[in-house]
Amino acid sequence: MKYAISLRRAAVGAAAVAACLPIVCAGIGPAPVPTAAQLTALAFPGWSDSPAGRVHGAALPAIPGSARGIHTGWAPGTNRVLVEPKLVLRTDATHLTLIAGLVPAGEDGRSAASHATPMALAAYQFEQHGGAWGVSGRQGIFALRGFSGTAAVREVVLGMRRPAVAVEYGSCWQGYCGTWLAVYEVSRDMVRHEPAVELALSGVNVDSAADCPRRLAPFVKAHVPDTAPREDGEADSHDCYSIESSWTIDAAHDRPGDLTIRYQGAISRAESYAGPPAAIDQRQVLRYGNGKYRAISGFSPVPAI
Repeated sequence: MKYAISLRRAAVGAAAVAACLPIVCAGIGPAPVPTAAQLTALAFPGWSDSPAGRVHGAALPAIPGSARGIHTGWAPGTNRVLVEPKLVLRTDATHLTLIAGLVPAGEDGRSAASHATPMALAAYQFEQHGGAWGVSGRQGIFALRGFSGTAAVREVVLGMRRPAVAVEYGSCWQGYCGTWLAVYEVSRDMVRHEPAVELALSGVNVDSAADCPRRLAPFVKAHVPDTAPREDGEADSHDCYSIESSWTIDAAHDRPGDLTIRYQGAISRAESYAGPPAAIDQRQVLRYGNGKYRAISGFSPVPAI
């Protein structure tokens, strides 16, 4: 669960949104790729990398599937938010997409996120005309992901000329910890609301019960837990597990390649708590079809958290 550049101050009037960036308009020949800060200032006129400059308004639309989660801090309609550029993707020779991370802001201009507050991921499209870059689309918020207003966002390539946004996020609650992955396909005009894949990457409950460190030894090293583990309950009433993973996508072809996840760790089942834990070293392969990745071999050993 591991969660840039120095952004220069930029102030752009509303009329300039349909125009271009001054440093890009100057000169002859192809326009250089703007920085994330410069694109953010076009998408949010007046934005700057300062406490006051990061506060703006953003509308939260009805996002498919979002009703299943708890999204403390977000309300339908316009929300007061902190805006942070996360990623710039080139979708073709003349188009860029900015991915911004939005977090609810309080009246004091600081983050109002609690543990159950996800980050809002928003997309803004830009097109090059001659020597200028301008806003061509304002998709806005397309997903809510993460905890405490944070999530790790990076570009991943599904296949040749098939960019995507990978979002990894995690949290712990009463000794149960997990990380998750969601991948969103990116086209020239939009980021898909429905993820191509969403799954658990890890699950660890070593600190959930006092007997778990002993039952998982030697796979788990002794450590001081963040919270006091529960002393109540019988050993044969719960599983103990520590499972991590790594993943790769074969992006050597035009179509999206296979997603391979390797899981490693150990689990001590409730029914065999007195014996040694079972080592886990396995992989799962998912194949793309009709906009989704689906398992074709193996399975995830990560318990539901």
